Amino acid sequence: MGWFLRETRGGKIGWRDQTLGSMSAPPSPLMALVGIVVLLLFLSSYTNYKSQMRKTQIGFNLFLLFLPMLLIFLAYYMTKYGRFQIVSPATKEMVFHDQSGASPWGVGLFLGLMLILVSYQPYFQSKWWPYWGSY
Repeated sequence: MGWFLRETRGGKIGWRDQTLGSMSAPPSPLMALVGIVVLLLFLSSYTNYKSQMRKTQIGFNLFLLFLPMLLIFLAYYMTKYGRFQIVSPATKEMVFHDQSGASPWGVGLFLGLMLILVSYQPYFQSKWWPYWGSY
């Protein structure tokens, strides 16, 4: 083990080298017992992990299901009012972020997102419907 520790120049061996050189592997029954305990702990946590991942996946699928409706509502709100109205919690006053019109970049980004969603519709449906039943 002296290859990763600093070698001494004389013939003396340091206490670290003596300790590392005298170490041996633990007995095999102890290693088997530790292996069984680790395996059982892994299996019990894996079932919890799988159920939690299943719940997270269903929640994410719900989010993806309602995301286009949220984006449509946001676009409708922006075209109707042309600005966001935010109530400041400190002053309880209406704060207006006025825009002189709809941004062409925002409209283009929204249209691009809608085109992507429409073009990949079979892919999204194949990901959603195994969890929601067949259509």
